[in-house]
Amino acid sequence: MDATHTALLLTGSVAAGALNALAGGGSLVTLPILLAIGLPPTVANATNAVAAWSGLLGGSLRCRSLFAGSRAAVTRMAMVSLLGGAVGGGLMLATPDRALAHLMPWLILLGTLCYLAAPRLVAQFGGADWDLARARDVFGWRGVVLFLASVATGYFNPCGGVLMVTAFAAFGISDIRVANALKITMGMMMTGASVALFGFAGAVDWPEIGRDV
Repeated sequence: MDATHTALLLTGSVAAGALNALAGGGSLVTLPILLAIGLPPTVANATNAVAAWSGLLGGSLRCRSLFAGSRAAVTRMAMVSLLGGAVGGGLMLATPDRALAHLMPWLILLGTLCYLAAPRLVAQFGGADWDLARARDVFGWRGVVLFLASVATGYFNPCGGVLMVTAFAAFGISDIRVANALKITMGMMMTGASVALFGFAGAVDWPEIGRDV
């Protein structure tokens, strides 16, 4: 790792942190940088996911107070997120590097377009208010949508935030604070499941993690 690569990573990490603090989407900055410095697509995606997970873990610890009275629903959503994230991570590891190399630019473009379109998507798909105390609703159509979003997030982390925000709007979660807390907590579960697989498979470049977080 030369000085130029180190400076690029540090600059990108600062920019990603500022973007995450404002609106999310920092992974769309750090992932291209990891690819640009020469990491293989699978390793870059896995390393980026680990760096993102560390921030989500800290954020989720501050969200617990917002889930008073709805812990049963949140627990069920976490179970679905964990399962979907594991499936997505497994699919990513099963994708050959050559195929992922061709796919990665399109995934980054898709993630960027989704990020830019997020406000319109939320307005378009917003549903009737949903009382989170009705935990049984998680295992209806909402559970299916959350599972699919979890698989996509486990496969390609940068898309996760937009998918979750849109899904929660469709679920009828109108409280912005609760929706953001769910995004952080479920994102931690989805990404954590894929990160565990990536680490077990040896797909993470651990030295780069220290520069990204």
